[in-house]
Amino acid sequence: MVANSESCSSWTLSARRDDNSDYDAFNTYRAGISVPGGQSSRLRASISTSFNAPAFNQIRPTLYTLASPDLKPERARSWEIGLEQSLVYGILKFSAGYFNQRFRDLIQFVPGGPPNFLGSYANLAEAQSNGYETELSLTPVGEWSASASYTFAKPKVTRVSSSYTGDLEPGDALLRRPQHSGTASVSWAKNNAGSLSALASVVGKRPDTDFSQFPSPTVTLPAYVKLDVAGSYSLIRSSSGKSGVDLTVRVDNATGRKYEDVFGFPAPRRTWLIGARIEAAR
Repeated sequence: MVANSESCSSWTLSARRDDNSDYDAFNTYRAGISVPGGQSSRLRASISTSFNAPAFNQIRPTLYTLASPDLKPERARSWEIGLEQSLVYGILKFSAGYFNQRFRDLIQFVPGGPPNFLGSYANLAEAQSNGYETELSLTPVGEWSASASYTFAKPKVTRVSSSYTGDLEPGDALLRRPQHSGTASVSWAKNNAGSLSALASVVGKRPDTDFSQFPSPTVTLPAYVKLDVAGSYSLIRSSSGKSGVDLTVRVDNATGRKYEDVFGFPAPRRTWLIGARIEAAR
């Protein structure tokens, strides 16, 4: 990676070459730039490419799927532009951006029919996801900090390969990808005392497939809000504050919300994780 940073602007440039034994070599890159747009604002832009080789269970037969040895790796190209603006004497920071993503040979599961109902995988020809995202963050003020974000995206199929045997058609939404999503978080931390944080995640409606039926109909997964909370407490702390023992607690889905990220597979309800962290000064 090559990078250069000055007092007012910065840029990055990176490149990578992957040589896969089952596929051709792939060259990918990323380039980005950030420049001042005024006394308290910055403009940024970036472009990148990527690829994703098929997983072992997608090209080999399993108990539930047939082999798909002719799968091609997924390819993607993405670019984005955005603005960052400091507000209220730099305490608040607002950012907004537009993104444009293109996917080629997107791998999609295809349900199988009778008598064994074994599915397979196939490549879609092309898909896209365009949209915008915004974020408002409060830099640490004393012991408090907070942030909120929102993303709107329109993921859809744009062209289907002639060899694809699934039900998706151009214009259909990509499965399990919501148009609306967002987060809101608040945290408190005090040196040598402890910390508390709460994160609310909002996921909008998104399409999925009911593979328990054949032919498999498209269904809509409902929107949901999930709350995660975490905290730590210093049980033992040295006078220098560089070593000690902290008790940690995290509660995922603290409200026990019922939801599904995949149709027919309920997500875990309230989950507690309790532990300890030991820090030793060197």
